Amino acid sequence: MACAALLLLSSAGLCASTLHEGAPLFTRITQTTAIPAEVTGHGMFVSVMINGQGPFRMEIDTGCSYSIISPEVAAAVEAHGVESDSEDVLAVNGLGDSVQMPRVILDTLTIGSVQFEGVVAGVVPLQLQSKIDSRVLDGLLGYTLFTDLFFAMDFPGQQLVLSPDWPKNLPPVRAELPITEQSEVPTVKMLLQGKSFTAMIDTGANERLHLSPEQTASLIWKVEPRSGFLLAVAGEVGREHEGRLAGELDLGGVRQEEPVVGVSDGPTSIGTGLLHSFCLVFHEAEDKLWLCSTQSGLLASPPERSVGISMYAEAGGWRVAAIIPNSPAETAAIAVGDILTQIEGQPARNWTRDQVQAWIDSHASLTVHLSGSSGERDINLPVWSLVP
Repeated sequence: MACAALLLLSSAGLCASTLHEGAPLFTRITQTTAIPAEVTGHGMFVSVMINGQGPFRMEIDTGCSYSIISPEVAAAVEAHGVESDSEDVLAVNGLGDSVQMPRVILDTLTIGSVQFEGVVAGVVPLQLQSKIDSRVLDGLLGYTLFTDLFFAMDFPGQQLVLSPDWPKNLPPVRAELPITEQSEVPTVKMLLQGKSFTAMIDTGANERLHLSPEQTASLIWKVEPRSGFLLAVAGEVGREHEGRLAGELDLGGVRQEEPVVGVSDGPTSIGTGLLHSFCLVFHEAEDKLWLCSTQSGLLASPPERSVGISMYAEAGGWRVAAIIPNSPAETAAIAVGDILTQIEGQPARNWTRDQVQAWIDSHASLTVHLSGSSGERDINLPVWSLVP
């Protein structure tokens, strides 16, 4: 799931900042604080209290400059609209399209023992994202929320670390990357086949690497792009093409041979599919990103395995949203709108998306029970390399 790339005040004890509208007016923090996080194939999630209400499940999304809450959360916390002569913000989502976003003021937003005060947040419906992840998503924590802090997204350690200075007990630094903020989200330089590109670090996107069609015109493919999964962003859904480049990706000296790439409109980005083995340490005051890891050597670039179904969760199981052309699902005549009611003999509603993908990644086939316009049937779907 790629979330919106959205355009937009803090304290060791108490600090104040006026850098970004999406930054808090004050941040109250006294010491390094580690907050347990839920890490899934779609990113990192933490429990958040807003205006004393909650907890709410929110994703840390560096591809958003604003923090975002759903209309339901805005109503529950009695958030007040921003008093301004300007219209609602026209933000840009991960497909490069504009999304209208009303803004509200959150008096307090608390993560662990760290309290952010006076936070401007956008209000965007998130029902689709909740269905895709099969868990309710209440909001997104944008990059500028952490303006005055070191913040570390420790994916292997499954924790978010917030600190007024460099956090202790982190893995060794493998790369130090200068950040250039574009639209108030972090972007870094990378090399592909020796050519320089600027890419957003987007922890709200689960893909590995995303490029626009124009950028790929000068690159050499090992596996040409083919139609892939649906891509869900704030405001709409689109389809990506996926392929494998020849040559090498170089990210500050961290290298990956023959990277898998998603191709569609929207900003160039590096997502959690590539970054999930790192602890990412951001510090906006220095405009720096550090990639920390106990591992060394080349980053893995495994095949993209699939049975050819894009799906979203419903009470009865997983509903088919799209079929990838020339996939096992198309061969089996599975149709959009069909529902997977059982997976490997168990109720489909008991399976998370991560569990389904883990099965696909480690088995030769996936057996499902399908309910649809052609009736009830059992299907054994062979696993297929969407990108070998």
